[in-house]
Amino acid sequence: MRAMACEHVGPVELIEMVEHYLRDAHIEETQWPGRKFRWSENVEGGTWASVTLEVERRGEQWVATRLDRSAERVAEKDLGLRAL
Repeated sequence: MRAMACEHVGPVELIEMVEHYLRDAHIEETQWPGRKFRWSENVEGGTWASVTLEVERRGEQWVATRLDRSAERVAEKDLGLRAL
């Protein structure tokens, strides 16, 4: 059985965005452990109105710690990538 493609950013894409953000901010990889990030987006034309994901750096790897799909839209001020 083949996995269905998501209509929203997934954990792999979020981790790529976070690493790009950290490198652009000139934050050394040794400073990444313990950092947490959230991504929230509203989804058009999908099953869900919004999706929120969170990742945390634990040692040498990123771990997805939250994946919420909701029938409610996320407020404009809470959309996008943010450090927690």
